[in-house]
Amino acid sequence: MMDVDEQRDYYDDRGGARRRNRDGGDGGGDRHHPYGNDEEGGRRGRGGGRGGRGGDRGGGDHHRGGGGRGGRGGRGPRDDGALSFRDFCYKYLRDDTTPAEAERRYEEYQKENQEAFFERYFRDHRHDQNERARNDPRVLVETLKARDDLSLTRAQEFFAARADGSLVVYGAAEGDENEDANMDGDDAKGDDAAAGVRPPKKRSPAPIECWNPRRLGFDFKQAGRLINALDQEKGIEGNPLLDGDEAAASMDVEDDAAATAEDVAALQALGADESTVARLDERLCYLLRVHGVDYYRRCQEMNPVTFLERITMDSAWTQRDPKPEGAVGDMSENPYAVKWAMATDNNVKRRIAEGDPQVKKLGTAEIEAKLEEWIHSCVVKHDEQRFGCTLSSKLFLAEEFVLKHIRNKQAHHVADMQERLLDEQYKKNVIEYLKYEEHKKSSRSNRRNNMFGGGMMMMTVPGPDGNGQMIQVPGGARAIAGMARYTDLDASVTERVVIDYGDI
Repeated sequence: MMDVDEQRDYYDDRGGARRRNRDGGDGGGDRHHPYGNDEEGGRRGRGGGRGGRGGDRGGGDHHRGGGGRGGRGGRGPRDDGALSFRDFCYKYLRDDTTPAEAERRYEEYQKENQEAFFERYFRDHRHDQNERARNDPRVLVETLKARDDLSLTRAQEFFAARADGSLVVYGAAEGDENEDANMDGDDAKGDDAAAGVRPPKKRSPAPIECWNPRRLGFDFKQAGRLINALDQEKGIEGNPLLDGDEAAASMDVEDDAAATAEDVAALQALGADESTVARLDERLCYLLRVHGVDYYRRCQEMNPVTFLERITMDSAWTQRDPKPEGAVGDMSENPYAVKWAMATDNNVKRRIAEGDPQVKKLGTAEIEAKLEEWIHSCVVKHDEQRFGCTLSSKLFLAEEFVLKHIRNKQAHHVADMQERLLDEQYKKNVIEYLKYEEHKKSSRSNRRNNMFGGGMMMMTVPGPDGNGQMIQVPGGARAIAGMARYTDLDASVTERVVIDYGDI
């Protein structure tokens, strides 16, 4: 008979030793797993949640691990690295874990097992029609053909409307439809909408320095090069928006290190021309409505499915903020403008140099190469004049006859292998898409943390006597001329200063 104070050692199904008290409690959670309880002691008293009851039911069966939720090791679903939130809580967390703590630990679990979650997502959504339209090469090829046909039709409509004067470039509502649309519905506009008053819109992602003549000239030229490349991909000819010299134009005239004095002077003169702004806006409107590219959003190109479903000939493209009355500074004077210009210009260059990223998702060349390699691997050479095939028992005099036999008589095996390669490409596309979305989410989170939780910084602001003062402001604040100004009411009258927080 075992003494009342005696303890027994049990072993979970992963080989980790577990110690359970006779009263049914245990260490709480899986101590051999990073997501188990890490509180000091981590012990439960008598009847501590379902762990105690599970231990009583388990009796002396050492194969059950700790038993119940307290033991975790032998109960619950098998951990393949992609547990659902409910299963994760059941397997690894104590009953008294707070919701916030459970979410934090599950996020850590997801990050450390990201590949497994991607695999699970693919298994669960591989037959979804929208997912197949975006990433399955067998369906994506039809989606791309529909997109190219629509772009060709839209281009002809755009040219005809421009010729007869019916083209509406700016539309009824400016800004990006995806992010700046009014989400309150028509009722929220009230009498202002009936009176033709536009609701306030977000500031444009394009910096105000885009009004600088040099940048206007550069954007005009760069948009023309991008249009020329996209038109060639989709078979659009005779574009009246182009000047004919886009293919030979330099891609680095905006780069101070590569630009010559003549290049800069030419861009300045082009941007100062009164007709350049209207012509540039026509090109940017064409990019969105015909090709689904939003230039001022860092040359963001829409997914073909989104383009087919949402973009019309009335869709609004992202525009610049209204032109200020005074002179506009150079891009180099604003750190945000420098970062925006670098991202936009690099995206344009990459798009022109590397081609359509959606076509790459088809993996045509790679699949054909792998299929050809597999076909040759099926050839078996017995001697100089005797060749066989792994798919049949026939013998042939030369390798070329074996290859012909495989392609013609064993076509069903070739088709099966091709389907497997297409499935691999489909899975690769889905995982890359998920990684891209995860990267975007992480980038937005980092920007938000830097803006609101990035500590304090020093900023020079005008004082009450007109002299500048250095004050401490939240990270992300910036002084922008012409924007709303906020007064520090907590300071004394003699020390009170005006702070501009920008759009944070």
